[in-house]
Amino acid sequence: MARSIVQPSAEKRLSRYLLAMLLPLAVMLVRPLAPSAVIMFGQEIRLSTRPVDPRDIFRGDYVTLSFSIEQVDASLLREQDRDKPFTYLYVRLRPDEKGIWQPDRVSLAPPVTGIYIRALAEGGIDSSTINLDYGDFLKRYYVKENTGLELERAARRGELTAVVKVWRGRVVITSLEMPD
Repeated sequence: MARSIVQPSAEKRLSRYLLAMLLPLAVMLVRPLAPSAVIMFGQEIRLSTRPVDPRDIFRGDYVTLSFSIEQVDASLLREQDRDKPFTYLYVRLRPDEKGIWQPDRVSLAPPVTGIYIRALAEGGIDSSTINLDYGDFLKRYYVKENTGLELERAARRGELTAVVKVWRGRVVITSLEMPD
């Protein structure tokens, strides 16, 4: 008995070829689109900062920032959740009397209401604090040439505030503010 081999049509081959070409391009575009979506759809909040370093030889001045929300009180996470496995923690934030947003609660699932940021717990959870990593987009902010040292000094004095956008747990720095 003779076997018949059916060749895919030219249209089907073309669609497979286009898919093979477009898939890597789509994957490359996802990384820069995430912060763009946060900036477009996110809600603006302010966070207190702590400086780290002001200069990059190749990219110019920048401020590497540390935030007070990177260390949260372990009591904000329910006791029964501390031993459960998790990939991310979700830190719900509320503004204080100065308009600076502070951790209000830490949970294993995204909160149903309120502003929250997704974070990784660095080194696990000890008895008193949780050290959190909020990702690359909250670590470094590039500034105008020759302004990095001034911003670092302001941060050391506790006078520098980061204006960030938050959307679906993701965060991006949009600007830095100093008092006049």
